[in-house]
Amino acid sequence: MPAFSDLPLEDGRRGLLKWIEQSRPQGSVNNQVIVIFDGHPGYFSDASLGGIRVIFSDGCTADDMIKSMVDDDDDRKNCVVVTDDKDIFLYARSLGARVMSVAAFTSSKSRGIMRQDHGTKYISLSRQEKINKELKDIWLKEK
Repeated sequence: MPAFSDLPLEDGRRGLLKWIEQSRPQGSVNNQVIVIFDGHPGYFSDASLGGIRVIFSDGCTADDMIKSMVDDDDDRKNCVVVTDDKDIFLYARSLGARVMSVAAFTSSKSRGIMRQDHGTKYISLSRQEKINKELKDIWLKEK
């Protein structure tokens, strides 16, 4: 996601998870979300964070892990893979899983459902980061 592309790796990961937790683009909290990161756990560990299961590929690629998870899923028609990777997109779709682009998953339409249901205000992660930077510049000036 563009909002996280300029952030250090761990901050981007944390931002993505926070965004998913707050925005709930998957709809119901009953819809399980699994985020797979390449590499080894750094700040995070393989755990559930805010209802989001975080997995690190640790020894293989995240692409291979996603393909394996779709392959092993007994209920593929209810599995939604969010990716912009063409290879994963075609592989998951060929197995009967539903596939969605990142843009579709993060669209304001899917976030709007949550805001209407709960009456909460939504501030995008990029806007949150900008506000935090401005406050940091104001309050943490070195004298």
